[in-house]
Amino acid sequence: ILHSSFLHLFVLQVVRSLAPMLDWTLRPKLLTLLPCIFKCVRHSHVAVRLAASRCVMTMAKSMTSDVMGSVIEHVIPMLSDMSSVHARQGAGMLVSLLVQGLGVELVPYAPLLVVPLLRCMSDIDHSVRQSVTHSFAALVPLLPLARGVPLPSGLSERLSRSKEDAQFLEQLVDNSHIDDYKL
Repeated sequence: ILHSSFLHLFVLQVVRSLAPMLDWTLRPKLLTLLPCIFKCVRHSHVAVRLAASRCVMTMAKSMTSDVMGSVIEHVIPMLSDMSSVHARQGAGMLVSLLVQGLGVELVPYAPLLVVPLLRCMSDIDHSVRQSVTHSFAALVPLLPLARGVPLPSGLSERLSRSKEDAQFLEQLVDNSHIDDYKL
């Protein structure tokens, strides 16, 4: 197992080093590695999860829309995977690194990330709670900037924010839109 983890770490570091330097014509080939890297995000060893998260973050810096579409489709569901604490820890770690590394480039994606993060803030695992709470706190100030910004291209319709989530976020950002509650 130790040998396998070391191999994972080595390959992830190579991909991370090459990603920003690749010619744009080769980047689609690099994107084909994302499913394997996402499997490493849920690995049982924290070092492999961290290396995979850093690798995805580096790829996202140079290919934001392609990588973020895959992250929202494949990693965000890991946040609610109650069968694997490692999946939740890895997903929380990855989102945290993306928030730190991409900053305002995440504005179009903030509405798609905030509600899943909010759902995880009561996770039974301390490290998951901590990472998603910090990510949530960093993303909430970006929500006013995301108002009126169209959904990023390349995201499928099933990933677009639901009507309830959109209404919740609008009320979170601007409390003048909160509906009256009838007793």
